[in-house]
Amino acid sequence: MQDIIEPRKPRGPGWYCRGESPRVMQTGFTAYAWEHLPSNLYAISAVEVANRKIGPEYHVSVSMQTPFGAGRCDRNAAKFVCKAFGMEDAEEDNHVPGGVVRNFWQPVAEGLIGSECPCKATEPAISENKGDYVWRGITE
Repeated sequence: MQDIIEPRKPRGPGWYCRGESPRVMQTGFTAYAWEHLPSNLYAISAVEVANRKIGPEYHVSVSMQTPFGAGRCDRNAAKFVCKAFGMEDAEEDNHVPGGVVRNFWQPVAEGLIGSECPCKATEPAISENKGDYVWRGITE
């Protein structure tokens, strides 16, 4: 399987690609699953079109693997992963209340980096964990 725009791959030591080849996620986009063995961080990297006005975006979702299953990583661990994937300017945009995964988006088109999802203007921001995790969505 060869996509026109390949998902980002991490730089630096300690990263291991889960599986021998990319897989197509339920969204229909190709994704790679990565583990950072020294820190137990887990990331899925894909290129997706979530907003037609922005076009294709690099998407990296991050979680922490614990003995009890997946858990949410803190902001510092998420920044570490974004840096490894070359996505320091990515926008965090989560839509899951109490979610475990942190989602980061960066437009492929360099001129659109920094564009915000339209949801930020219309959906209320809900903070959890003393503001370390923010998600948006309908609260009714």
